Amino acid sequence: MTNVTNSYRVFRYTITAICGLIMAFPLFYMVSRSFMTPEEVEAIPPRLLPSGLDWDNYRTASEFLTPQVMVNSLVVAAGIVLLQLLLALPAAFALSKIPFRWTGMIMAILVAPLFIPASFTLIPTFVVAFKLGLLNSYAGLIVPIGSTISVGVLIFRQFFITLPDGLVEAARIDGAGWFRVFWSITLPLAIPVIATFSVVTFITAWNLYLWPQVIATDPALAVINVALAPIAGGSSFIYTSPAVGLAGATMGVFPALVLFMVAQKWLVRGVAAGTGLE
Repeated sequence: MTNVTNSYRVFRYTITAICGLIMAFPLFYMVSRSFMTPEEVEAIPPRLLPSGLDWDNYRTASEFLTPQVMVNSLVVAAGIVLLQLLLALPAAFALSKIPFRWTGMIMAILVAPLFIPASFTLIPTFVVAFKLGLLNSYAGLIVPIGSTISVGVLIFRQFFITLPDGLVEAARIDGAGWFRVFWSITLPLAIPVIATFSVVTFITAWNLYLWPQVIATDPALAVINVALAPIAGGSSFIYTSPAVGLAGATMGVFPALVLFMVAQKWLVRGVAAGTGLE
């Protein structure tokens, strides 16, 4: 029995390692080619490793990924995360713990946008933002995306449902209002799920391209993907070595990668808590 268990453990770790290497290879290839010279990048057959570290690619890429661009991306991503938390958490708590009529209908309305392609809502959302005077502003970059809380409501509601009703009832009997129950009792218990949702939402917002391209034509408000577009064959058609574009992509993905690595334990705990497997 012990031999079977050990064999299964070895098999499982081997498969996990192979899958991890396969998933990590594109990242490794991107970083490796970002240090190559133009001749090495265009070599046939493709090279796996550079002959040296060509930092000129990063110096050229930094002309597009300026500190202002990085700050814009940070402000937009953090603003979207904060707004989604402020809207999704109370809504999920109310739909899971506060008894009132039409709960199912309200839930259906909140979840319905998940089934509508983003391309269908792009123009109506832009028109609304234009009428509200949100063009070329941080509010225009943040509010329309931050107000899409369908996923957040589903995740947080699933977690709040797993909390014992007796916990809420005991607090209510002691005289606590609904806001006190939400803020002092259920919210601290939801920290792992909140952390997980925040990390995933931050990375998603960090990678936005289409909406920032539409709503913010002012170069001063450019985010990472918009700033990288010219050296990735975008609308400006600026010719540079592909290695420069890869260097810019490496610089752009680095903050999100660091955040993901730091938050690994929260991601595991949050998924377990959100699915009731903890």
